[in-house]
Amino acid sequence: MDSLRYEILGPLRLAHVQGQPLRASKPRQLLATLLLHPNRFVSTDLIADALWEGTPPRSATANIRTYVRALRGVLQEAGLPASIDTSAAGYSIEVGVDELDASLFEALLAEGGHLRDAGEKRQAMVVLSRAYSLWRGQPLADLTIPSAWEGTIARLNAQYRGLVDALLDLRLEQGDASGAAVLLSGRLTEDPYDEELWRRYVDALLAAGRTGEARAAYAKAVQTLADELDVKPGPELEAAGARAENGRSANWPNPGIPAPTRTAEREEPAEPAGLMASPVLTEPHRPPSQLPLDLADFSGRQGQLEQLRDLVCGRDPVRPPIAVISGAPGTGKTSLAIRLGHLVREYFPDGQIYLDMRGATEPRDPAGALTDLLLSLNMSDSAVPADPDRRSAALRSELASRRVLIILDDVAAASQIVPLMPGTGASAVVITSRNRLMDLAGADSMPLDTFDDGEAAELLRRVAGAGRVDSSSAAALEILAACGNLPLAIRIVASRLAQRPDLSPAELARRLRDETHRLDELSIGELAVRTSADLSYDALSAEEGRLYRLIGRFAVGEFPARILESIATPASVRRSLDRLIEVNLVQISSVDANGTARYRVHDLLRLHAIGVGDDEQKAQAIKDLRTVFESLLHKIRRATAALPFVYFGVLEHTGPLLSPDPQPFTPSDAIAWFDAERSTFAPAIRAAAQNGLHDHAWRIAAAWGPYLDMRAYFDDWNESHQPGLVSAIACGDRRGQAIIHRNLAQLALYQDDWDAAWKHLTQGAAIFEEIGDRQGVGIVAVGLGTWLRERGRPDEGLPEYERAVEAFVEVGDKNGEAVARSAAASIWLSRNDTVTAGRYLAEAFLLGVRLGDQHREAKVRRRIATLRMQQGRHDQAVRQLQASLEIFNSLGDDHCAAYGRTDLGHALIALGDDAAARRMLLDAIEIGHRLGDRSVEGQAAHHLGRLYASTGNLEFARRYLTRAARVWQLVANDQKATESRQALAALDSHVAVG
Repeated sequence: MDSLRYEILGPLRLAHVQGQPLRASKPRQLLATLLLHPNRFVSTDLIADALWEGTPPRSATANIRTYVRALRGVLQEAGLPASIDTSAAGYSIEVGVDELDASLFEALLAEGGHLRDAGEKRQAMVVLSRAYSLWRGQPLADLTIPSAWEGTIARLNAQYRGLVDALLDLRLEQGDASGAAVLLSGRLTEDPYDEELWRRYVDALLAAGRTGEARAAYAKAVQTLADELDVKPGPELEAAGARAENGRSANWPNPGIPAPTRTAEREEPAEPAGLMASPVLTEPHRPPSQLPLDLADFSGRQGQLEQLRDLVCGRDPVRPPIAVISGAPGTGKTSLAIRLGHLVREYFPDGQIYLDMRGATEPRDPAGALTDLLLSLNMSDSAVPADPDRRSAALRSELASRRVLIILDDVAAASQIVPLMPGTGASAVVITSRNRLMDLAGADSMPLDTFDDGEAAELLRRVAGAGRVDSSSAAALEILAACGNLPLAIRIVASRLAQRPDLSPAELARRLRDETHRLDELSIGELAVRTSADLSYDALSAEEGRLYRLIGRFAVGEFPARILESIATPASVRRSLDRLIEVNLVQISSVDANGTARYRVHDLLRLHAIGVGDDEQKAQAIKDLRTVFESLLHKIRRATAALPFVYFGVLEHTGPLLSPDPQPFTPSDAIAWFDAERSTFAPAIRAAAQNGLHDHAWRIAAAWGPYLDMRAYFDDWNESHQPGLVSAIACGDRRGQAIIHRNLAQLALYQDDWDAAWKHLTQGAAIFEEIGDRQGVGIVAVGLGTWLRERGRPDEGLPEYERAVEAFVEVGDKNGEAVARSAAASIWLSRNDTVTAGRYLAEAFLLGVRLGDQHREAKVRRRIATLRMQQGRHDQAVRQLQASLEIFNSLGDDHCAAYGRTDLGHALIALGDDAAARRMLLDAIEIGHRLGDRSVEGQAAHHLGRLYASTGNLEFARRYLTRAARVWQLVANDQKATESRQALAALDSHVAVG
């Protein structure tokens, strides 16, 4: 079911997507409404009912359009490019049957029902079991259920109840009493007061040989009925309880299903019937019971336990169940397998065998393991065949007539255990391994990751002891973060707290902050994270170890495989990475829509990778890291050079590109590459700084500045440039410091953070002057002029713009000159000097055209539109803004497009096209809010409020003018806030007069 993209059978979930990319309630409600009616147009009225439960606002239609646009963007960002179509009939989401769990659920129900009716009961059970696995609970349980959904959800619930009943009958008919018990347990969760369900559950557990659980179930039924309903069990349930007490199963509910019994003692034959005959037993069969001690404080993994129990207790006469529990060192594979073994002991009356296969140290020989298994099954030493193949055949013969659970712990490779696998019968094998064992035929995989936050906190609390640590305290959260939720690490620190009453959680948290000694702290007795990881590392080849050590230095976040390919041939890197994934030292984090994987390494394994190897190998890791960063910088520079606009800023690299690629980027390729690698750069900067490569750190931060400016990714901008500034200072690069200061100033201007903008502008200006960088002086001067203009000091801003023009002319920077002249025109416009402003704008526009820079042309057109508005030529202003907006949209520049929408909405109001103006302004508000640009949001809200006021819709006018005033107040723009408040006051005055 890896193709699933959307899941609604339970809380709404985007499958295979990390985190929660869709947080806003209305877009979530909208997506759910469309998914309840896949591939069909849903009317705007029905959507409005689902979003506002019968009381939609007057702007409902426009709001829905906004939510659809936001939804498309979020789904695309998440790698789920859903086709949401629009027509006069409403909106439709196009999803394949195997992409939506509800559609796949209904398809499997139909297929299973057809197979059942055709008499293919076993195949029907398999298909219906797949449908059952899709159900995660009440559909859309995390959302408010409006009346518009009730019919569809009721139908899904009815289908689910019918599925459970059908699957229950099939499992019983096929002799799968344990599987039936799992289904009944789920039903009882939903209806705990149904005596008949309790009776069937007790009998199912008995039929599965789980007598102890049957007794516990009956006791729970009695208590539940007494506590909640104050009634005693009826005769049928009481009879089931008596059967549980006596350990006797009814032939229930179908005759012919016997309770599990131990294999009868076999008489010794007079002589062997042949080489494949069952070997001679020298004594009565005593079932082995070799399970190690279960952990008293075991916690977590409940979901995995249920899945594993359902698997190993299945009764498939064709294929014995084989489960592989794999995971990184310290994820608790062995603990889970042993807990499972104890839970299902009664289902395997012929014994439970445990073998340590020593895969991480000195792997056991399969032939020796076969001997141990046969001896555990009471075969005499003399009867064990000498030939390993015959030994394997003898084991299969023994297991064919028994129900034995075999746990093979710490397996190195599939080849080590293939001879140990049963061929048929009801025995089961549970395997733990650091390797994924993907080549073990017929096995079901159970990969383990770290604990989730709740499981981690519970383990810390239970192992440390009652009252020793508050798992919700700041110290506990810091401890768990340092452990990365790794079960072994948590058990170690919790044991230290339990054994050291003098060690406070706060002190332990302080010790764990130091990454260089963190692994030293994570050891107690024979438990140590480092020792556990060493076992996996020692099994690597030289080539694989080199990549592991590099990844330790590099991988402070997600990374793609191709970024490491500069240290060796791509094929070699891929082979080594595949091996690291196979042994669970590296994990696949996500796969994008193009099928490209991104990887991650647990933080404690990253620290381990940094520490392993001799001095020469550690030096090689730093050398490899430098090679990776050089390659990454070269790629960023090539992509930046191909972007479809001329960047207004100082580039960190101004010379010719080294070793130009034979296949240069096209503009669309460059943007696509940046989009795909976006999550790589900030972690790469942190990794460079942590390893002392500060020159690379600040250069990577500065190098992708043009892309950040175009896309308005403000969080990435700040996250990369703040450490970039620290690194520029650390390596003493004054030009680097000036560039980063200027870029941070530009970000602060976009976010109306006036104090930060002034600090970075003045520091950048001083350094550019100091080093004699005239282009830098001009760029910062434009920023200073803009700061002064926006703070109500335009007369001081104009000299800064003129100074910038002078600097750009001096160095021949035509793009910078166009920017400065366009900015200076804004001052002349504020003075209502349209003649001077027009001259500046004409020069700026001509420079942009000559450069062939569409982006600059679009920006100048916005200013020309302002000029035309002041001249009263509104139709020309609209044409200029429409041309500008078309360019911004074609370049994918949402940020500049938001400003263009605001201006166009204002111009359309003046032209009298109120409907088009509303659409533009609502879009601008939504984009400005999403990007965190308060200036866009405030200006658009102000224009929209004035529009509603002019049409007499005073309620909406007040709403948007209030929003504008609040936004302007947030960014300390007192002048604009006053304008919005004055407009509000005029509204109130109008109401009072009326």
